[in-house]
Amino acid sequence: MKKYRYLFIALLLTFTTSFWGCDKLLDDIELRHSLSAEEAARTAKGSDAILSGALLAVRSTFRDPGISVYKACGTDIVRDGTNLSDEPASGMPGMNSYNGSFAANSTQVLSIWDTYYSGITFANTAINGLVSSGSVDDLDPEIKDKLGQAYTMRAYLYLELVRRFGNIPIIAAADLDQGPVFEAEQRQESEVYDLIISDLETAVPLMFTRSEIGDRGVLIPSKGLANLLLAEAALDRGLYEKAAAAAEAVITDPSYSLQPLDGIFGLDGGKSGEENNAEIIFSIGFTSDIPDEVQWTSQHFMPLYDRVNGVARTMEAGGRPWSRLSPSDYYWTLFDEADGRLEAWHKTHWVFDDPEALPDGRNIGDRVEREDLEAQFGEDPIRLRYADPTTFKYYEDNTYGRTTAQAEGWRNIILFRYSHAYIAAAEAYFGQGNTGQAMTYLNVLRERAYGNVTGNFSSITLEDIVEEQARELGHEGHRWAFLKRNDLLVERVRMHNPAAAPNIESKHVRWPIPLEFIDQTGSTQNTGY
Repeated sequence: MKKYRYLFIALLLTFTTSFWGCDKLLDDIELRHSLSAEEAARTAKGSDAILSGALLAVRSTFRDPGISVYKACGTDIVRDGTNLSDEPASGMPGMNSYNGSFAANSTQVLSIWDTYYSGITFANTAINGLVSSGSVDDLDPEIKDKLGQAYTMRAYLYLELVRRFGNIPIIAAADLDQGPVFEAEQRQESEVYDLIISDLETAVPLMFTRSEIGDRGVLIPSKGLANLLLAEAALDRGLYEKAAAAAEAVITDPSYSLQPLDGIFGLDGGKSGEENNAEIIFSIGFTSDIPDEVQWTSQHFMPLYDRVNGVARTMEAGGRPWSRLSPSDYYWTLFDEADGRLEAWHKTHWVFDDPEALPDGRNIGDRVEREDLEAQFGEDPIRLRYADPTTFKYYEDNTYGRTTAQAEGWRNIILFRYSHAYIAAAEAYFGQGNTGQAMTYLNVLRERAYGNVTGNFSSITLEDIVEEQARELGHEGHRWAFLKRNDLLVERVRMHNPAAAPNIESKHVRWPIPLEFIDQTGSTQNTGY
């Protein structure tokens, strides 16, 4: 079969420099100069060096302000922020509104495609280097864990790609400095999912649990991550028994426990404190020790509150606003006042705190109300949103040295949480027709949210799962895939996403395959693009 080498920057040292820091880098330079990538994979240190490339493929999307919260775009629980138009039209604006700019020539879509396939190349190298060294059973437990991490990261990256693009290539191993080798033939989605599920089932028995990993457990792929990804992939394929078993394996893993609502997304205690809490399964790490290596998620959901007279820009109020995305009106209808997640995870209002610009008749500490905005901005529909409520899940205060001038920051990005396993289990059991067990898992989360059983379901429908998924995991990047697999994406976006409602079509359940790749390989474009 004819193969094509598709080139982009995928140098081991480039990735390693920004992820591990100076001490780690020196070790890896020595290793890279003395061993081939395949040989390096057979050592714990070498495996770490190669696996850092796969991890950084995920990390790099959060370092790009134009795509950093792309996974939150284009659903029913989000709408355009007032300044989303400041980003390139072919990036997040198109991803959220599905307009004509969201096309095969999008450089942002190409960036995601390139970056994830680059990460797969690193994972392939680690896998091939380790499995070629002899029997896997004879490997040291630490090396087995590295192999499991490589399988897990490859599965994650393929899962992200197949969900977005559908029929995609499966790439062969290649030299790290040359980039991946694609077979010209695109694989059916079912074939890609077969590989993903196989990788994860292979990975699970090889890997350490988060507890066994130790202090840095949230930053390293673990058995819990592999099982949760397996549950997600199985749900996509309608393999409900497999999905339920994998979700149960996470739920019964003693590494994890549900945490108080106000600490899950907190920063108290820093990287070893709340950012390492027992509800987190996997995070992408950032550190202010490397000041230029920032992530751009922290302020994307922050409206331009500081343009309201009498409201100062402070870290306590929200820091620098960026206003790329905003929770939709529909999202707010999902919470009642007794649901503790509403106050714990959201900024529900702003108050007047600037005496020098205080409007007449208002006092310090008063809430900003709609009439205050109308008095200042008239009927301007954009400016009337400057004090909209928003999510605080990404918010970063000055714990790591951020100032009110910065939209970027260094908090870790939480990719997967323990509560996600309860949602996945509920969906899996509901798919099997076991609504009682599905309800049991939803009610665990409801009891935490309400502090008692007053919010518990007494019966459930699919709509209850759809709504609870939004309440629990909203804006964390999982909604798009959830709606797609339940055949709800087009319907719900038309109902609740104002910018996207006129544009979304059935073709949008798949993204356009990058034109540059199509041109180079002669591959088939997704229908409608």
